Amino acid sequence: MSRCDRPHPTVWPDKAPPARLFLAMALSLLVPRAAAAQRAATPDDFLGLTRCEAGAAVTNLRSDVRDSMLMAEIEAHESVHREQAAAHPSCEAFLATLTSARRIIDVELPAYCAQWKIAVARGADSAVSRREFAWRIAAQSGAMENRLQVAQRFEAECR
Repeated sequence: MSRCDRPHPTVWPDKAPPARLFLAMALSLLVPRAAAAQRAATPDDFLGLTRCEAGAAVTNLRSDVRDSMLMAEIEAHESVHREQAAAHPSCEAFLATLTSARRIIDVELPAYCAQWKIAVARGADSAVSRREFAWRIAAQSGAMENRLQVAQRFEAECR
């Protein structure tokens, strides 16, 4: 028998594959992937971003945002962040306060509330939008396990 006539080593022509192969395949499905779908957020992930420049809060919108209604929502959101930063000695001092998920929720909730009010005024579904924004807050804070509590807080504080 020549080398070309031999069956491939992983082919079992007259018998079933070994049970350990199935076990290995099954176990590999249970092992979580190393956050393959998750990554750190980048500036391009946000339609608008307020950052610090020389101690002041400055907002930039992504260049592909052209819808005026969406721009109004984003501007309302980022305006809250500029006001929050202005309440501190510097923008950097404000950023230094963002040390926990709870603190990020405290900062994002009023910003998303301002955005929600604009969205609802233009006809967005109040409950659906509130839930969507609450889940965004939970995700941005790294507290997705608390998304229901964030949604309850959003409903209580944003009317």
